[in-house]
Amino acid sequence: MLEAGLVRAKNTTEILTKNVALFAIACVMYMLCGYNLMYPGDAVNSVWPGIIFLLGEDNTATDVLASGGETYYSTMADFFFQVVFVATAMSIVSDAVAERMKLWAFLAFAVVMTGFIYPIQGYWKWGGGFLDQMGFLDFAGSGVVHLCGATAAFAVSPGRADSLQKAQGNLPIRSAR
Repeated sequence: MLEAGLVRAKNTTEILTKNVALFAIACVMYMLCGYNLMYPGDAVNSVWPGIIFLLGEDNTATDVLASGGETYYSTMADFFFQVVFVATAMSIVSDAVAERMKLWAFLAFAVVMTGFIYPIQGYWKWGGGFLDQMGFLDFAGSGVVHLCGATAAFAVSPGRADSLQKAQGNLPIRSAR
C-alpha cells in the first residue's frame, strides 16, 4: 500500500494489481521449484543445489518424535514461512521499478526471481551452501532477502544506470533497455 501512495494516481491500480500478482507468482514458483532448490535433500555441490520439483513429503508427527529433536517442524509450515521472504525480496524489486517497467516484463522477471534466483541465493546460506560452510552470518535476512532483492532491483531498474553514469563520469554500467 505504501508503494501505491508513492506513485501517480493513474498508476495506483496497476501497482495494486502488480502486488497481488507478485505474491501469487511467488507462491506458485516457490512451490513448484524454489523450495526444493533452496533446501535440497542431496545437493550437487555447495554452489548448485540441483533441481527437484514440488514440495515433496511433509514431516509426520511420528518422524518428528522419532528424530530425537533433529526434526522439529513441518515442511509445509516452513514453506509458508519462507514464501513470505521470497515475496518480500520480489517486492523490493517492485518498489524500485514502480512506474518504470511494463507490467508483463515485471511479472516475467518475478517468475525467474522467485523460482530460481532467490532460492539459489538462499541455498548458499540457509540450505547449507558455500556461504553457510564459510561461516557467513545473516542477521534477520539482511543478506539473503534484502540484498538479493536490492541487487535484482538495481539490475532491472530501467534508466538508473544512465543516471549514475552521468553523475559519476566514466562508471562502466549500462542500462538494459
